[in-house]
Amino acid sequence: MRADAFEKPAGHYFLSHSIGLRPLSADKALEDHFTQVWRRADSNAWDVWLASITRFRERLGVLIDARPDEICPQTNISSGLAKILFALPERRRRRKIVLTEDDFPTIGFVLAQGRRLGYEIVFLPGGSRLADIDAWTPAFQDDAQLVLATHVFSNSSVLAPVADIARRARERGVFSVIDIAQSAGAVPVHLDAIQPDFALGTSLKYLCGGPGAAFLWTQRETAAKTTPIDVGWFSHEEPFEMDIRNFRYAHDAARFWGGSPSVAPYAAATAGLEVLLETGIEAVSAHNQRLLTRLLESLPPGAVLSHRKRGERGSAALIAARDVATASRVLANAGIVHDCRRKAVRLSFHLYNTDEDVDALLAAIEPLL
Repeated sequence: MRADAFEKPAGHYFLSHSIGLRPLSADKALEDHFTQVWRRADSNAWDVWLASITRFRERLGVLIDARPDEICPQTNISSGLAKILFALPERRRRRKIVLTEDDFPTIGFVLAQGRRLGYEIVFLPGGSRLADIDAWTPAFQDDAQLVLATHVFSNSSVLAPVADIARRARERGVFSVIDIAQSAGAVPVHLDAIQPDFALGTSLKYLCGGPGAAFLWTQRETAAKTTPIDVGWFSHEEPFEMDIRNFRYAHDAARFWGGSPSVAPYAAATAGLEVLLETGIEAVSAHNQRLLTRLLESLPPGAVLSHRKRGERGSAALIAARDVATASRVLANAGIVHDCRRKAVRLSFHLYNTDEDVDALLAAIEPLL
């Protein structure tokens, strides 16, 4: 594993589910592909800047099995989801949007805006049951317009059967959106095999790219069915045509882009993608799962609140302590970088974590259980 490729803080870092560590190469990537040409401020600046976004899309495409033209930059997942919601075609009988109680709150906040369009919001019960395709049955009814499936849930670490969800949704004429924020970079994501209608992700977490470099994925066939409202000149079929009276949607995912793009986040985020590609996502996932297994098998079953079953989990764990506030202080004093959710300590593993990190974590947390 390339632990030496990242700036590691003092202590033991278990917070990749929130913020992935910064690659040492990020400064050079930002300098080479954004800052340097800005200093000159000449007419070639946009050529260099747009090339840096293309480079991001190419690297990301390799990592998640997608074509670069299927990937559209977004500021964050919330913005991308709002664009999808208001771009869907009107279908009179399909008035339900299905999500789960365990989705990240921003998902619910955005999809609730569907009530403006007359949609009913349906929440599936959360928990380990979401690893079973049968738990998703209400999403495949004739009155469903859209189902959102989180690939890995941030609090339970349940790995949803997204390929089956996307397949059943497709068979029943339901649009599917897959949230890969907690999976991309940590577990394999094969969008060409999953074949949802849309996917949303961010570089902030396991992709180790920092904030601002999020993305929306869709294929040309699906894009052609949509009419985004939040458009701009980069949503245009020919952005540099410059005819104010003639807007035509781009044929691919770019129709969701909008106005002048943000550049610096993508220039920097490419550094994280390149480290992950150098290591290989299968190797990263195997490494994360080995360390997670070692942790979980060293703890009493009752202390683990997140999903334990290998093959149905992401890279994070929730550990219940006798007193979570006290446990959090003790762990922080021991240099264990973590956070807390659902009255538990939340931790995650990534390619820069080691067995020594697990040893330190176990030594600190076992007296607190």
